Amino acid sequence: MEKATLWERGYNDRILHNYSTLDKWKAYLRDNPRRLAIKRAHPDFFRVRFGLTVAGQTYAAIGNRFLLNHPLKLQVQCSRRLTEEEIQERVDFFLEQARKGAVLVSPAISPGEQAVMRAAIDAHLPLIFLTPWGFNTFSKPGHQYYEACAAGRFLILAPWEHQNERVPLTRTMCLTLNSMTKAIGGL
Repeated sequence: MEKATLWERGYNDRILHNYSTLDKWKAYLRDNPRRLAIKRAHPDFFRVRFGLTVAGQTYAAIGNRFLLNHPLKLQVQCSRRLTEEEIQERVDFFLEQARKGAVLVSPAISPGEQAVMRAAIDAHLPLIFLTPWGFNTFSKPGHQYYEACAAGRFLILAPWEHQNERVPLTRTMCLTLNSMTKAIGGL
């Protein structure tokens, strides 16, 4: 006799602690069929690819790897010392370059780099993001990156292996990510 199961393999169960969480999960469940259709239409954008070598560095990747082949890639690097006004000037500059055809490349470490990344995502512009947090075989783009991945405008590269606990970013890690970003931008 075959053993019947109630849930599909990999199902998602959670204990909800309040009603606002319940509303969020209801919206998530209502959106499941659409997300599944997107994944089926573009399965390669949602599958982790390990061992991808770019500019001499090995990465794990999620998203549109063809962005790496784009002829114009621009490194996003902003000093932590920028004022709010200077950050907005950098955001405007990088968005203008992306609208003219550049693919932005950023580790989104500083507040200015994070502002550029958020603005690029919101403006539906192409972006390669270097994350210090590695992937495992079950990793997928977070909710804020899902639509950009589905549209082929986003690539996440992770140079280091997945760890269950996030370690604080060190200065050395930040400098290394900036060097990697520069190398990818120069391809």
